Amino acid sequence: MNKRSIPELLKQNALVLVLLLLIVCGTIASPSFFTLYNWQNILINISTLGVLALGQTLVMLVRQVDLAQGSLMAFSPIAAISITGLALSLSGEQVIQGGNYVANGMIWIVILTVVVSTLVGFTNGIITVFARVPSLIVTLGMLYALRGTAYILSGGHPLYLTRLENVKWLGTTQVFGVVPVCFLVFLIIGVFAVLVLKYTRVGPRIYATGNNEKAALYSGVNIGFWKIAAFTFSGFCAAVATLIYSSRLESVEAAQAAGYELSSIAIVVIGGTTLEGGRGTMSGTILAAMILGIVINIISLVGLVIWYQTIIIGFIIIAAVFVYLRRMRHRERFS
Repeated sequence: MNKRSIPELLKQNALVLVLLLLIVCGTIASPSFFTLYNWQNILINISTLGVLALGQTLVMLVRQVDLAQGSLMAFSPIAAISITGLALSLSGEQVIQGGNYVANGMIWIVILTVVVSTLVGFTNGIITVFARVPSLIVTLGMLYALRGTAYILSGGHPLYLTRLENVKWLGTTQVFGVVPVCFLVFLIIGVFAVLVLKYTRVGPRIYATGNNEKAALYSGVNIGFWKIAAFTFSGFCAAVATLIYSSRLESVEAAQAAGYELSSIAIVVIGGTTLEGGRGTMSGTILAAMILGIVINIISLVGLVIWYQTIIIGFIIIAAVFVYLRRMRHRERFS
């Protein structure tokens, strides 16, 4: 085992230990915690933010940040419905009926949601790399632009998906009546990302880009390409997250997923990915998503309102950053 892998192993073990401790605390806190129904809810809730955090992880590994994820979760399905409505109107079909009920074009809406979201992520990367504008500014601007456009396209009204056949399949269906499909989707994307970063040439290039851009550039790494690829992947993950989210609620609205980008950053930080880039793992993000999902579930089971969840998540982020800074100072002292 090399020296660089030892801290990562300790970090992963610490996250597993925290996860097991939370399970024990949840069991003590409420008799409802260790029921099948409650665990299905936990896994469903983990899925949306977890997928979002996977995209954010890759962006932060190349020393960037994506603040547009939450707004993109609102904009992409609304834009997809609007485009589908225009396309099908040419053949005489009406997509939106009864004012705000989406009744046709489900396949096209799903495909266009993925395409639109991925293209926006790609655009964020292009602007960041070629215009040399900090990603914080680019994605912050996109956050407002996408949210505002979503309100314009929807007229500020929710769009209900209840008339679409099988619309709830992704968000609520369980495999063999036990494991939610959306959680399996999260795991598949997460495991794929872990394998790609660990066993292909993509991993070293991503880490090199985030760790030291100049050194990576002199080594022949196309740092611009990998930054754009990271933002594109983040856009794709936002599309998957919004499909899960909208499938569960059977609706789409311009206000949905507000603040989700901050929650995804929280998960990434808790999972050990640094704000300075070049350090962190997808497996850490997967564990952190499960930790945060269980924390939120325990808070709900003991009867605390949503505001307490926000406070606790904030303190968790501060604690995670504090632990990271102490580890870095300790490493610098003895290096």
